[in-house]
Amino acid sequence: MAGKIIGNQNPVVGIQHPYEINTLASILMGGFSTPNSVYEWYLYKKQKNGTWKDITQTPKNGIKVSYNFGEISIGVEFRMKVYEVKSGLLPNMTPSKTLEATLDIVPSSSKIPQIEKVVLFKKSGGDVNQANYRDTLTAQAHCIAMFDQEVEFNLWEDDAAEGGHNPTINKNNRSPRIYKARVNEKGIAEVKIPLSSDEKILKQIANKYLMKGDKNEGKNHEYYVTASYHGKIQKASQVNVDVANPDYKKEQPKQQVPPSQQPTLPPKKPQPGKTTSQPQKPQPKQNTPKFPATKSSSAPRQADSQGRITDAYFVNAQSQRISQIVVGQEIQVQIRSSNMTGKNIQYVIWEYDASGHDEIYRSSKMVVKGDVVNTSAIKIDNLKFSKGYSTSATVFGKPMDGDSVVQSYFIEVIPLDVSAESKKFGLTDEKQRLEVLKSAAVVNAAKQEAVKKGECFCNRDFEEKDVRKLVKLLKGSETIWEGQALRGGKRAECDISDKSFVSLTKELNNVFKRYNINTCTRKMHFLAQVCEETGVFALSEETKSKYASSKSLYKGRGVIQLTGVKAKGSKLYDLPGPYQNYSDYTRDQNVVKNPSIVANNVHYCIDSGGWSWSANAKAPSFKESKKDLQSTKDKKKRLREKYKEILGKTPNEIADYVDKYQLEIGKVINGFHENTDPINQVTRKLYYTLLKDNFFEFRKYHENIVEKKKEKINDEIVNYHIFSDGNIEKHIPKKIKVGYENTYGYIYHDTKNKEHGICTAEWHITNEKANGEKPGKKPTHSKIIFDKYVHEGQTDRRIKYENGDIAEYGSNDGSSFWVLYRITGKKIELVKMPDSLNYSNDGVVIKYEFTKTQRRYTNPDYLAVFIGALADCGFVDVQTTGSCFEEASCFPSVEHVNGKSIDTIYLDDLREQQLINGFHNFGITKQLRGSKKKAFVHTTDGKKLHNSHLHSGIIASGKIKIIKEQ
Repeated sequence: MAGKIIGNQNPVVGIQHPYEINTLASILMGGFSTPNSVYEWYLYKKQKNGTWKDITQTPKNGIKVSYNFGEISIGVEFRMKVYEVKSGLLPNMTPSKTLEATLDIVPSSSKIPQIEKVVLFKKSGGDVNQANYRDTLTAQAHCIAMFDQEVEFNLWEDDAAEGGHNPTINKNNRSPRIYKARVNEKGIAEVKIPLSSDEKILKQIANKYLMKGDKNEGKNHEYYVTASYHGKIQKASQVNVDVANPDYKKEQPKQQVPPSQQPTLPPKKPQPGKTTSQPQKPQPKQNTPKFPATKSSSAPRQADSQGRITDAYFVNAQSQRISQIVVGQEIQVQIRSSNMTGKNIQYVIWEYDASGHDEIYRSSKMVVKGDVVNTSAIKIDNLKFSKGYSTSATVFGKPMDGDSVVQSYFIEVIPLDVSAESKKFGLTDEKQRLEVLKSAAVVNAAKQEAVKKGECFCNRDFEEKDVRKLVKLLKGSETIWEGQALRGGKRAECDISDKSFVSLTKELNNVFKRYNINTCTRKMHFLAQVCEETGVFALSEETKSKYASSKSLYKGRGVIQLTGVKAKGSKLYDLPGPYQNYSDYTRDQNVVKNPSIVANNVHYCIDSGGWSWSANAKAPSFKESKKDLQSTKDKKKRLREKYKEILGKTPNEIADYVDKYQLEIGKVINGFHENTDPINQVTRKLYYTLLKDNFFEFRKYHENIVEKKKEKINDEIVNYHIFSDGNIEKHIPKKIKVGYENTYGYIYHDTKNKEHGICTAEWHITNEKANGEKPGKKPTHSKIIFDKYVHEGQTDRRIKYENGDIAEYGSNDGSSFWVLYRITGKKIELVKMPDSLNYSNDGVVIKYEFTKTQRRYTNPDYLAVFIGALADCGFVDVQTTGSCFEEASCFPSVEHVNGKSIDTIYLDDLREQQLINGFHNFGITKQLRGSKKKAFVHTTDGKKLHNSHLHSGIIASGKIKIIKEQ
């Protein structure tokens, strides 16, 4: 493509926008198109799976065309494509068609989202405003700029004199049922309200209270509806529907109940502009500061009435502002806004040029989830950097275009569905721009803004910003107590009364002090378990599930699931048990009488977790009893020796051992079984690692008690040098140090070319194996010299034959089978992979762990590639099911022989693609995904065998350069 489409990338819906194709040929010809050429314009729409669908009905033709997008297209991603069609030189020749240019577009709204009017009527014959309790009413909300947004409707019985919604007089007259609908392309959300479904409740509501001055309800009950958007009532129907009162003849005059004596539902917030039948006293405004203030009071800031973007700047992974990077590094954009939660935005990174800015990166649309939002990581690679300059040519050694060496970036943030204008940050303020350097060797090394020296969290309170950061780190958004998303679009709601970060922060600090959770180690272990149990403060009680506890009176509640005990012969946990113990501890028997308080009250929710953690839960002591059999006594003796450091200790005490007993802490919380991991152990460990490394910054403050794992670089052994740009070199010294002849070193070079000694690995020679065969029964083709039952992952039995072949037996996907691995007659090298890697230094993170496997050997080259891929993505939770066994076999796989591939457990789709890209960058040419997985870039379908893991194998020929010292 040599051309460029000129036009608005965020066209306002309902307006004709011009677009023009500017081709290289037309520029050279002074603006004239080339002979025998016409230009055809096509429009594509982005699908949910990331593919583009051609929605062109009839292609537009010409150098200049125009498009008018409708409201239904707000926030949708489109792609324009322009093809140059050249007619043949002769009449019978077929025309040629070449893609000339593309342009991505996201239409925006010119209007503020709002509900314009609400109507309630009966659709069937007769008077639309007259009905009875056998009828179905129709409610409609007529909306502006709200396509596909959800509207909630409430039905009210009207005891006020005027039309519309009176929240004071009608405060107890709302039907408990909520009706929901999405706004269609015509701007209407519509629901059906069958009165017969709630006839009894509606009549009770209608007959309970009277309009002031009335003695009875009369012949009709008057109903209206309100429509809410984002939890706030926006409009009410102005004309009521009169529903015949079937009890009118029997009705006795009822007493006017003073407002002070009307219980039940809490009062609703009055709506501006509404009048009532009685004068109201002036009231203080909601959410304004009140003085004098006390420690227990809070005065939240009044939200801005208009959506607006307030700030945006570049940050690193730790949310610290940065002013300079080198190509190859990752950045994020932090966007600050006011009153924009739930709105769609897009951001663009521009390279500043006095003569016209160059677009470096344009995001997809994203939903604002809070006042402060960090985007996903963006790697400023060579391709993005190249968009900022026109030539890399030099004159007398100096670049013709200085942007080929150093560039300056600023940010534009574009609201897509509100009327606020797009804003640019760093365009006029030099200090807010990001300086991007081509290479640290060409320009002085990049220096990020210095991190302010702080303090660790030992004996120190959290601030609200700390808790917000913690939640966002583990969840990706600053949301708490939002409930749990279930299948089918349903949601398990969280009924906790106070959903503010202020209260959560206060109660966490209180529980830390009360239960002696007073060091970084204790806090990070406690929070890792709590966040797994609650979904990172999403739920405060156990949801309905297959577990009997979820259906019990004393179900799991609070941040560490305080749960009752079973009565004799019962399957349910209907005896208080720990509820009673907690009540006795706190001297508050209300917990037993009203167990739901542990889920509904934020104090009890958090405090019960602290009590479980530091006072109630304890590791078993494995004491023997007289009734124990000898085998049981032997087992308990072995377990006492194995766990002698933690016998009878609480999780709070066990946490002092830092990493050593992370698994056992989960067992104490969730049920201590020697050979069974606690529920969701993978998540528990992931949260612990993220908190330790990225929130508590444990190594920074407590290096004295953590073993450093930096590998000393030794130039007298064979070293793999792994470079951040994807290159790998194997350096062989002229003379290898005595004792290190069978050792390989692995060294990573970061973007500043700083060397990081990652690990060493021992290698050995073994027989190369052909891909495995499945003979159906135990092979007996050669004399057996070794036949042993083993416990190595899925492998239960291994046989070695006199001729060097190996057969292995085990199970996979519910079936058991043999695999035979025959020798080829060649010899190969295999290295023993480290049992885990946990390297983190100067921004370089290289981590992995094995899971359910003993296939811990691989080809030396593949270990170098794996280290490069891990450094490329920097993830802390990569798990591998390994490569091959010590003698190159690989049950249950038939293709992992000789360590020619590595398997990894899938991450979430976004991060999985980044890991796949990392393998690809370092030379892997064959990556197999499961048939049920997303069609990731660089992968092919590996069928159902790969539904649980990614297969990465075959290194590109010549990828690893061998350098021998002369």
